[in-house]
Amino acid sequence: MNNRAFRCRLQKITIDNFKNVGHGEIRFSCNMHDDIFGKQSDILGIYGQNGSGKTTFIYAMDVLHRLLCGQRLWKDMDRFVRIGEKSSRIKYEISLESETYGRFLVKYLVEIKRKNKEDVTPDIEAFNGDNDLTEFPIFVSREMLQYKRINGEKGNRYNSIIEYSYEDSSTNVFGPDIRYKDFISKDKTLADELRYLKSAVYKSGSSFIFSAPRIKNIIERQGFSEELLYIMESVQVFGAVKLFVLSNVQASIVNANIVLPMSFCWVDDERNLLKHVNVRIKLTDETYVSQDIYDMIQKRFMAIDSVIAQIIPNMSLKVANRGTRTDEKGETFVIIELLTVREEREVPLRYESDGIKKLIYILYSLIEMYNDDSVTIAIDELDSGVFEYLLGEILSVLLENAKGQLVFTSHNLRALEVLDKKNVMFSTTNEDNRYIRFKNVKGSNNLRDVYYQDILLGGQDECVYEPTSQSAIRRAFRKAGGDLNG
Repeated sequence: MNNRAFRCRLQKITIDNFKNVGHGEIRFSCNMHDDIFGKQSDILGIYGQNGSGKTTFIYAMDVLHRLLCGQRLWKDMDRFVRIGEKSSRIKYEISLESETYGRFLVKYLVEIKRKNKEDVTPDIEAFNGDNDLTEFPIFVSREMLQYKRINGEKGNRYNSIIEYSYEDSSTNVFGPDIRYKDFISKDKTLADELRYLKSAVYKSGSSFIFSAPRIKNIIERQGFSEELLYIMESVQVFGAVKLFVLSNVQASIVNANIVLPMSFCWVDDERNLLKHVNVRIKLTDETYVSQDIYDMIQKRFMAIDSVIAQIIPNMSLKVANRGTRTDEKGETFVIIELLTVREEREVPLRYESDGIKKLIYILYSLIEMYNDDSVTIAIDELDSGVFEYLLGEILSVLLENAKGQLVFTSHNLRALEVLDKKNVMFSTTNEDNRYIRFKNVKGSNNLRDVYYQDILLGGQDECVYEPTSQSAIRRAFRKAGGDLNG
């Protein structure tokens, strides 16, 4: 099977009890079209008051990326479970299309729970090559992967591929029962392997269904139907290769001149395996990389350079080769440094503004999204450090000509003058209904003006801004000053 012969796109994400979101549903603009499999660009901006759940949605996207890659969740993930709740649940709905197999809708549900403190031990075996031996304080308690085939405008009911629950007391490691029994009937040793895998993913805080490469090897030996294997592999490749999540945490280490993180994922067609490489290019020192990684970095920066020259006039990028070095094991590495070039003057990237570093950081994923209709990008605070007019220009180009999917959060309201109302959602002050689209917005209305009006006067079903008072803010400043001097 050619893992890249498919087209995936996120349609809807539902979040329950995750950080400060009691319940919230994000419906992407493509899901509002008559044909949800359409090939037009899909842009969605999320706006709202500070602390109202915008970044929480970006974290929910990163959860999907990590789980589909078979990676661990975050070490402090227990703090992401909403206070007073036992677990968080996120449901992802994805459209999948190929010429060979047709059209499907796929649902992936994941539930994350805190562990009891007495169940957390520090002496577990490293999992999936992770050298951190600290057991995670959370675990994936439940997963469900379902699909239905879409024929014309109508679809059949959803069928389960795998239903997994760590807390299920039955002897079956996963469901449906008929599939599990058929699964182990072909190889009795699979039952023991599945029980070991269940224990391993509990300790590591990772996915059971997508715990590659272990689950992949087990499934291939069992002999899933070609259609089910296609769905599982396509969703996994989408998460690993086509889904980019650019968080504020990553952007901050770029702005702090620490490193520029880059991730390379590709499909090894000969072995039919996903391969991942994470590279952290130092901004205050030289970086040592292997020759093949150096070639990949060069290729990426050539693509970025061709676009950055149109965004920042008279500036180009360069990956400087500072020679090679051989380590004690006999391996040879290329020494590189990232530079910007203006009028033949080379300047280390660390001396550029935060805005330029931010653009360089996000441009490669935007290039991929522009040219590939299966690429989805999630960017937190897209506007950070970017000139307001330039932000509008970039969004206009992507909206009119791009092929893929972009979801972003922002505080800069320039995008509201560029995007249609279906391309914008707003976070609310109601934790149990966090995300809404505005109602009663006419095509002639300026969405930016409508947003300001609703902040001041209301008008939507939910409040979009917790009122603040200038006089109360003044009193707080005065009191704080008195406390400091008192």
